[in-house]
Amino acid sequence: MATLYQKTKLFKGLLTGEVAYTGPFYVTVNLTSRCNLRCLGCRYHSPFLKTAIPDHPPTLDIPLSIMERLCKELGPMNTHTMVLQGAGEPVLHPDFPDLVTVVKKAGFHTTLLTNGTLLGTDLIQTFIDWKFDVVKVTLWATSPEEYEQNYPGTDPDNFKKVIEGMKRMAELKADQKSTVPSVILHFPINRNNYQGIDALGDLALTTGCHGLSFAPMNDEGGVLDPFALSPDEERSARQTLSRLRKRLNSHSLNHNIDQTLLRYELGQAVWRKMPCYAPWFHARITEEGAVQPCGRCNLSFGNLENSTFREIWNGSAFRAFRSKAIRSDKVPLLREQSNCSFCCLAGDNAQVHRFFKRFLPFLRHPNKELSCPEG
Repeated sequence: MATLYQKTKLFKGLLTGEVAYTGPFYVTVNLTSRCNLRCLGCRYHSPFLKTAIPDHPPTLDIPLSIMERLCKELGPMNTHTMVLQGAGEPVLHPDFPDLVTVVKKAGFHTTLLTNGTLLGTDLIQTFIDWKFDVVKVTLWATSPEEYEQNYPGTDPDNFKKVIEGMKRMAELKADQKSTVPSVILHFPINRNNYQGIDALGDLALTTGCHGLSFAPMNDEGGVLDPFALSPDEERSARQTLSRLRKRLNSHSLNHNIDQTLLRYELGQAVWRKMPCYAPWFHARITEEGAVQPCGRCNLSFGNLENSTFREIWNGSAFRAFRSKAIRSDKVPLLREQSNCSFCCLAGDNAQVHRFFKRFLPFLRHPNKELSCPEG
């Protein structure tokens, strides 16, 4: 997760309760709001959400100048990992090749999240040339039929397009004897696709993936509840994941099944199980340049258009949020400001909590009512 130096500085910051003595371990950057899909569970484009971005909105693309300044700042702050995603499809950013150049020239370990529909030869070659570290392809389906259910109004032939693109990437890498990028197939789990979890193992093998990742679908405050798993369905999904883990291990395929099972165990009321340590180790940058602690928090603590990242990272707003995130008496407030259900940072958060929880009683505002599973 981080170097010993970063962990030591993180610990120092946690003891103070608000100051971060190192930069974030990793930064997530939303590149664009442009998208060519309407995924069922997407908080930005789902046709079932009133808050979704309209079909033809004014497009938002993070300026190249902001990315250049951000990369220059983060290195000296001991941040070396960047995740490129979007409130849309990141490769649709009009300056995407230039953005990749900036990030990789700065030496960041880089992960790209993509829906995989645009994995043509030229784009794949860009990944190989710039030694992109990880390409994570999100696919809500294991068949054309599931694809049609999870991508309303979208051509189900896109499923074939994604699979062919992933195979093409494996072939080009083999031809050029390239070990990068590692390709991870990402599968958000909902009622329409949970029965296909086993089949995802077959897809990973046939497409030449290096691993699989899973995530519980967020029901967006109950709006997407018709597509969320029932208790019995969730129990079935967890059992399938546990069985699949052994198969993936036998093929030396990476996976995040342990972290996914933890997210299900913590459930939707995750804020009652442990403090939020995310504002000490993570930051998210929106297309507009706003800086947030994570993608599920509705608060922004500054904007890179008129402030440096360093100023925002330890500015008064970020520090005030950190002091609340670690205090049990502020948990209800965080719940109002954030959608923490099935927290996507739960794995890293739990790692920090397993170590730091023994020190909580000695802080000014101990979290006596909070606990975390030991597993």
